[in-house]
Amino acid sequence: MFEENQIQKMIPVIPGRQIPEVDVLPSLRRIKELMVRVCRYFFAGPGISGTAPFKGFLLYGEPGTGKTELVKQVARELDMSLGNFASVYLLFVDGSIIATPKWGEAEQRLRAVFNKVEYMQKKMGITNPKLIILFDDIESLMLGRGAELAKEWHYSINSVFFHGVDDINPSKAMVFATTNRNDLVDDAIKDRLYPIHVPPPPIEDLIKIVNEMLESTGVSTPKKEKIITSIKNKLMKMKKPSIRDAKQLTIIECIENGVWM
Repeated sequence: MFEENQIQKMIPVIPGRQIPEVDVLPSLRRIKELMVRVCRYFFAGPGISGTAPFKGFLLYGEPGTGKTELVKQVARELDMSLGNFASVYLLFVDGSIIATPKWGEAEQRLRAVFNKVEYMQKKMGITNPKLIILFDDIESLMLGRGAELAKEWHYSINSVFFHGVDDINPSKAMVFATTNRNDLVDDAIKDRLYPIHVPPPPIEDLIKIVNEMLESTGVSTPKKEKIITSIKNKLMKMKKPSIRDAKQLTIIECIENGVWM
């Protein structure tokens, strides 16, 4: 087994203000502001932290809708807005760090995630740290107990997660999880986190991304308008176009048409 210090060093945190600022799409701003307000309420005062009915958020929806980036921007804005009162950090939980074939080790590493705030205070000397814990694609680490693929190992991991969330103090840390497969997420996780559906962005938002990509690379107006029209037509033919689709189409379109040489 690893010692606590060894495990903690494997789980780095990122200061919120070091996260690059990204302009959140108009269709997602309401979701972002809701999460920022809730976290700020818990982080900035005593509030109802001891009796909070949930300890964070579960963002679910189609792939490529900006769920992970939303959480990063929440951490950034919180760190900037709380100023000298507290520092906000992002802990991005990589499933590959948690998952291990050795018996009991995965559970030990997961417990260390929930002990991170205490470690930051006692071992790293950070005063009043606030933590955003992000479990990205949570179904890849913790399958629902009723899922066909679920094994005994998943049950053990789920149990550690449930107790970790139950014991966490939301005035010090909030848990965020994202998933593209809400059907595979255990009901007990959904019960502990506030679920928010992140819908596919409208075509107008996707075109805004395309336009920004073209402008940032210096594409001239006549060529830009032609490319945007072509990409918009392709996006409109897709059932649920995503942010990733818009970016990929922009790159392919520009290279195929000799705009980017």
